Amino acid sequence: DLVMSEHLKKRMIIRKSYFHVFLIILSSFLFYSSSAISEKAKHLKDLAGWDKTTAIIQTHENEIIEFRVLIAQSNKQRRQGLMHIESMEEDQGMLFIFDPNRKVSMWMSNTPMTLDMLFIDKNGKIINIAKNTTPYSTKGITSGGSINWVLEINGGLSDQLNIKNGDHVRLSSIKAHDEE
Repeated sequence: DLVMSEHLKKRMIIRKSYFHVFLIILSSFLFYSSSAISEKAKHLKDLAGWDKTTAIIQTHENEIIEFRVLIAQSNKQRRQGLMHIESMEEDQGMLFIFDPNRKVSMWMSNTPMTLDMLFIDKNGKIINIAKNTTPYSTKGITSGGSINWVLEINGGLSDQLNIKNGDHVRLSSIKAHDEE
């Protein structure tokens, strides 16, 4: 009996050691995750080093609507997009550039706010609008044809501002991030 209890004691000590190692690893992971999340950009102004322009929409009623936009042109910028951005001013947005033009699929992964996505062809014509997208969704949102640009604005604005398929978009001059 004495030998058996010694053996059990050793097993218990080993299990306690594994449990403590597990707790240390878990604590480190939680600490790292929360600090990494807090460092992510939450507002457009927090995204440093992005080029800017003004996207000018001419509606079917000849109204002119302007959005101050950051440009997502590199693969890295297009992948990041508006992930983790919690809010934008009504006249702000993000313009995704695809060169050469192609059919694209967007998603809302890690995006906490609803958006309207305007899919724009090589002639600057809006060919599709995905309205009031679902935050955090990983479901693909397709362009509906070959496009050069996707303009993301606050959800509901395309209806509020009467922006429709067939309206035209042009850009003002692009300002490099170091020209501010």
